[in-house]
Amino acid sequence: MKRILTMGAAALIIAAGTTSCEDSVNNGYEGTNYIYLSSDNTSMYGVPGESITVNVMLTTALENDAEITFAVENGDGIVELSGNPVTIPAGSTTASFEIACVDDISISETSTFSVVLDESAANPEGMGIREHFSFSIIALANTELTPEQAEIIGAYYEATGIDLSKYIGLIDVSMVYTGTDPSSGEPLDPETIKGQTLITLSEASQTGKPVLKMLSNPMGIQDKMYEALRTVTVDNTEYWYGEYTLPCYNILMTAINWTSTSDEVFTMSLDNIAVNEDGTVDFLGEGLNQYEEPITIVPFEYSFTAYDRELAAIQDGSLDPVNTPDWAGDCTANPAYHLNCDDISEDYYEGGNWAQASASVSNESMTFAFCVYRCSFDSDYTRVTATYTPAAE
Repeated sequence: MKRILTMGAAALIIAAGTTSCEDSVNNGYEGTNYIYLSSDNTSMYGVPGESITVNVMLTTALENDAEITFAVENGDGIVELSGNPVTIPAGSTTASFEIACVDDISISETSTFSVVLDESAANPEGMGIREHFSFSIIALANTELTPEQAEIIGAYYEATGIDLSKYIGLIDVSMVYTGTDPSSGEPLDPETIKGQTLITLSEASQTGKPVLKMLSNPMGIQDKMYEALRTVTVDNTEYWYGEYTLPCYNILMTAINWTSTSDEVFTMSLDNIAVNEDGTVDFLGEGLNQYEEPITIVPFEYSFTAYDRELAAIQDGSLDPVNTPDWAGDCTANPAYHLNCDDISEDYYEGGNWAQASASVSNESMTFAFCVYRCSFDSDYTRVTATYTPAAE
């Protein structure tokens, strides 16, 4: 997930730019020179060669070079850092380093790790990480085809000439993401995000009708959806915190120990991607909106550790939303409540960002075009185009 600075954080940077800490350009300020960490991707697969780039930004530039050493909590034997220590030249505020899986990585379950300052290193005084930064390493499931599955793939190839085996395993995806401005409803500039999706043949497959299942990062959209989920919940400083907010938000977060800095694992999957003999692909399905009414959507499935704790707390009675006065409907960690929660079969908002869902597969590519609507976040649809490149033989 790409972490975006809030307006408050941006204002802090601007304000601090006129001052500085003890060793900085403007010596009158002795406060903390904050370190902001961000990345276009905050998840990667647990295989050698996988990595993410972390961007580093200071509140204000220093007069002298700054050498900052980072570490990953509990990351020994799993990841290694390159470009660390990070050197930020005098007069500059930005740099980057890379977190990569070690060559002999072995991870059996998806886990989340935090980036911290290395306490054993002599980091510059007066510096601190402003916002918690974490990333997930996704454990790979076995996608090797069984003899029965290989037979289904082979029969489809004989009928169509399309080799679906090229789309089984860890497959590259390029996703073009066109959001909307929450205030104006106008489409934003498209973002192109590259990633990988773990794809297998679904148990729903049968001879003459192969069905694919995306086990993680379906359509390359996982990080963007988690970003949206955080924006309307634990990162929502306008409604979830403060003197005038409803008590229920604090009750929920306290009961399940869910905060903007808690380490969580968020993953998505998508099943029932039916491949037709004419090369078209059916992938829409039925879901429910916030009022429990049926809607047509891309039926992503979500797994989220904070919501798992919420369900457990309700089960053991330590959390009782039904009998707590003034419990807001959006006071939940349930991703399905906040994400992809309105019908996409037609353009209900008429804001200019809707597109008819479609998909196709060939030996050259597998492409999906669709929309999502993220409640309490979007003022119009978000348009997504995901293009998969077949694995090299």
